Amino acid sequence: NAQGGGQWGDFTGLESKEIRRVFIRKVYIILMIQLSITFGFIALFHFTPPIREYVQSQNGRWLYFASYGVFLVTYFALVCSQRAARRFPLNLILLGILTLSMSYMMGMISAYYKIESILIAVGITTVVCLGVTLFSFQTKYDFTSCFGVLFVMSLALLAFGIVCAFT
Repeated sequence: NAQGGGQWGDFTGLESKEIRRVFIRKVYIILMIQLSITFGFIALFHFTPPIREYVQSQNGRWLYFASYGVFLVTYFALVCSQRAARRFPLNLILLGILTLSMSYMMGMISAYYKIESILIAVGITTVVCLGVTLFSFQTKYDFTSCFGVLFVMSLALLAFGIVCAFT
């Protein structure tokens, strides 16, 4: 059920359209926060020359592998442990650690690429995520219907088309 009292993987509480809509809204708001943090790391690593130079050096590479290890441990804790995934605030703390470690890795990787490529990827992802979040606030159409899928695909195509027109 929606409160976590059901079986692991039990989605019977999501049968109601209103509960599904609220759940989707929460998921995409959390995703927008994660994307914002990741974008901040990317901007910091790309536009701050001392940080960019450090992460590209031999001394900075060990942090990438440490971050990768933290990411894997946190990921498996959330995926494999019902206790970790459903206990508040532990689940949000682990999700925060996962986001920070993934953001560090993305920031480091972005230090090696041209900013245009990075901004295109982040821009399209953000537009689609924001669109889905806003779509979840309306009540006329169910997001899990074919209309919801069509909306997301159209939004992604539109965002990609706009980006391609200006690059």
